[in-house]
Amino acid sequence: MLCHSCYAEPALVATCAACDGTGRATRMPLCASPWDEVVPGLWQGGHDVRSQSAKACVVDDEFDLVVSLATRRGYGPRDGVEHVVARLADAGVDALTAERLDGLAATVAAAVAAGRTVLVRCSGGLNRSGLVVALALVRTGHDVDDALALVRAARGPWALTNPGFVTHLRSLA
Repeated sequence: MLCHSCYAEPALVATCAACDGTGRATRMPLCASPWDEVVPGLWQGGHDVRSQSAKACVVDDEFDLVVSLATRRGYGPRDGVEHVVARLADAGVDALTAERLDGLAATVAAAVAAGRTVLVRCSGGLNRSGLVVALALVRTGHDVDDALALVRAARGPWALTNPGFVTHLRSLA
């Protein structure tokens, strides 16, 4: 997992106090909110938050499309809401995974372009969901650095700290 302060950027890592120059993080806190809007109509979130409420992350009908990269019984969405379930490991990106991700990003980008409200979620709402959201942003015309910045601005500095995911995104530039 990449450091949440320097993101292992060569120009910053040597003097980074947060990771002592390693470029690696040692822990990852949960987000305060179950989901956040990254750009209008495109939300990113997860199943786990700092809230003690078991219902904090339950999706009802507030979104037109929910893309779940991890699921839990009872976390919604309500019947009638389009729900795409595509389990994804928080690991590297091989060719088959890249193909799956491209399809998910296309679905998300098309839905947002059509004016639909979309939630992409995983367990913590940081890396897997961040990757799909960033890929959808790239599909809609954002460059990779802008997509990374938008995801991190919305979900916090721990978003997209999976080095394999960041490498995959940067390979698209």
